[in-house]
Amino acid sequence: MHLISLESISKSYPETPVLDDVSLGITRRQRIGVIGRNGSGKSTLLRIIAGTEEPDSGRIVRATGLRVASLAQNPSFPEGSTIGDVIGDDRDTIAMADRLGLTDPSIATATLSGGQRKRLALAVTLATECDLLILDEPTNHLDVDTIDWLEDHLLARTSVLVLVTHDRYLLDRVANRVVEVSHGSLHTHQGTYEQYLEARTAREEHEATVEHRRRQRLRTELVWLRRSPKARTSKSRARVNAVHELMTAQRPPVDPDLAIDLPSRRIGSKVVNLHNAGKRYGDTWVLRGITLKLQQNARIGVVGENGSGKTTLLRLLAGRLEPDEGTVATGSTIVAGWYGQDPEPLPPETRVIAAVRERAENTLLDSGIRVPAAKLLERFQFDTEAQKSTLGDLSGGERRRLELLLTLMEAPNLLFLDEPTNDLDLDTLEVLEEYLDAWPGALVIASHDRYFLDRVCDDIYSIEPDGSLLHHPGGWPAYWQSRRSRTSGSAPTATERPERPASAPAPRTKPTWKQRKALDDLTRRIPRLERERADLAAQLDAAGDDYVAATDLANRLGEIIAELDAAETAWLELTEIIERYEGA
Repeated sequence: MHLISLESISKSYPETPVLDDVSLGITRRQRIGVIGRNGSGKSTLLRIIAGTEEPDSGRIVRATGLRVASLAQNPSFPEGSTIGDVIGDDRDTIAMADRLGLTDPSIATATLSGGQRKRLALAVTLATECDLLILDEPTNHLDVDTIDWLEDHLLARTSVLVLVTHDRYLLDRVANRVVEVSHGSLHTHQGTYEQYLEARTAREEHEATVEHRRRQRLRTELVWLRRSPKARTSKSRARVNAVHELMTAQRPPVDPDLAIDLPSRRIGSKVVNLHNAGKRYGDTWVLRGITLKLQQNARIGVVGENGSGKTTLLRLLAGRLEPDEGTVATGSTIVAGWYGQDPEPLPPETRVIAAVRERAENTLLDSGIRVPAAKLLERFQFDTEAQKSTLGDLSGGERRRLELLLTLMEAPNLLFLDEPTNDLDLDTLEVLEEYLDAWPGALVIASHDRYFLDRVCDDIYSIEPDGSLLHHPGGWPAYWQSRRSRTSGSAPTATERPERPASAPAPRTKPTWKQRKALDDLTRRIPRLERERADLAAQLDAAGDDYVAATDLANRLGEIIAELDAAETAWLELTEIIERYEGA
């Protein structure tokens, strides 16, 4: 018997249909993972199931006496309340709050960070006795140990579970049914997330095969129509009707692919060096004695408990924060990009297209072609209507996707990602991971997303309780094995606590006058080559069907790109020689 049934539910917001005549039945012993692209309607579906939002049409049938506990994506609390007011005197809620790191009941909820508010709401929700538990992004702002505990807790519960999450490890372990929200419809699959992916791949391949056959038959019928006399017989009319049916056949909607193809700048041998660096807030040292040398191809993940100093470490490396002791030295070629967990302070009434145009009217792609702001937004899945939206109207995931675009538009060569997976949908995460695989710069990530860290990072650094930094060169598996060993009581072995080998110092050769002059010449020449490349790319884009002109322009563009590549390489080599000598 269904605990809750949604029958022919529809829901729209101004100019935005979200759910269109969908039905869903939820029964006992189900743990449902809800997935879908940002803005597809996942949170709306959860609110309708929870009864906190009404559909525009359709019917909802709930079992008599159904008890529901729900965690919102962005929870709020009464004005003037404290943590103690929200928790109350219930022992289970107090214990749950302690487990989630909320131990001071006197703190006002108005002073809590977004992560603390989410954990407070999660504590209250998990401690509530219910038949149906609804969680919207419960892992946001949780550290990896707490997420691991949450998995076990959810598996041990007897209540039905409906959750939205970007954590693929949690989704695959916990969910036994997957519901995808796409283009106003629901696609349901019984089984794990991995089994859902296999079924979705098969479905998409089948749809692609059907569409290919439709196009092939349509071409054949069109050739017949063009060659045959005007249709007069019933047989001819039937073929004409068949062509019409092929042309008007309803095809599965296809989302435009997310295209992250923005370039980065070349990076020199010196990136960022921390030497015995430390940072404190008041009398409390968060980081101390940190010595770290970033390499050109660094793929570093930073982990630690909430409040351990992950964001502080990234801010020190990015030059956004000064150390209270020690030094931070940044290479002269470094252009840092920052993708933080808190939204950029942009006015909520700003239009999406205006936010991009404020950075650049035209942007250079990795292919060497410049595209206007509107085309760039389309590549990031913002269609014409979405570009007119204000920032305040965007979903959490859409806002994050826009901020990712704004960050990459600066063409950084050192990228800092602070909790990058929060609120991004799974398809976007997969494209971002592929982009980072081929990205030539250095990368530092603070994240609680175990799959993302495992997929992207070669090295893991954990911030220890004493503020020190511990290196795990085997990536996520090595870190997690070490963590398990320590929490189970056994000391980490020498292989689990490897020391970073000291690199041999580069020779300090004095640069010649010719080398300094060549560097000055290249510094003036490279911008001219970049402008010429952009002009040729624009001409090539405008050449249209003029094959001869397009060929000439493409050949010249190739020559300029090769010349620019050689000039940038020489510039970097000369810069490194001078930096080594001057100790910059």
